[in-house]
Amino acid sequence: MDNLLSGKNVLITGAGRNIGKSIAIEMAKEGANIFFTDIDKERCAQLKQELKGYPVVSKGFISDVSRAEDVDSLCNSLSQDRIKIDILVNNVGIHFGGRTIKDLDLKEWNRVFDTNVFGPMYLTKRISKTMIDNHISGSIIFITSIHQWTIRRFLSYSASKATLGMIVKELALELAPYAITVNGIAPGYIDEDKNGNPIPHKYTPLHKSSINPCYIGRAAVYLSSGFFSRFTTGTVLKIDAGLSLYNHLVDQIPLE
Repeated sequence: MDNLLSGKNVLITGAGRNIGKSIAIEMAKEGANIFFTDIDKERCAQLKQELKGYPVVSKGFISDVSRAEDVDSLCNSLSQDRIKIDILVNNVGIHFGGRTIKDLDLKEWNRVFDTNVFGPMYLTKRISKTMIDNHISGSIIFITSIHQWTIRRFLSYSASKATLGMIVKELALELAPYAITVNGIAPGYIDEDKNGNPIPHKYTPLHKSSINPCYIGRAAVYLSSGFFSRFTTGTVLKIDAGLSLYNHLVDQIPLE
């Protein structure tokens, strides 16, 4: 079988590190051309260098998805280069420390929603229009979080991720007539040490550790591959090794 994403053009936001970087690498392994953004010039350069190890086209853009003018510039650059995106991964996200209503800071909330929701929605509008105009059976993925369902004590962050969960459903229905799938990935505790090993974590039932970001990348490959997910849309795929299952009752009757 050919690579799952051979010849596909992918756009990934916030791809300079962690989950976004892993998505870029896992998709490149499957033959996708990688176009990516980050706000950090050095991270862009490092990822560009890593992607040279794969026989695909890649290009990075210094771009802040929370700024409409940056989104316009990015989409105009792609259009000028005649690059039509088949797969959009809205990965970028931020959070701040305000945990309670007493800490409410509207500037913080605006920044979180501009970055996590409004910017990605504007980019999705631009890219989905190009997909529709060019009859592309595309795939759109939002990286959300298990904290759209579980309490994290980051009020603005959790609220923004819950918003993305409903956006996935709404857009999946709206774009289905154009053969465009819309799905989400809800990661749990994603981390690894400098040697690529997961971090011990006693509250995660499966393997008692963090999850390597490459597993989120592989989930993104699954959701964007017609071979696997031609009929999958409106789904938020939870990858948390059971972390969201943990609660005070589990402590009362410990697992073996």
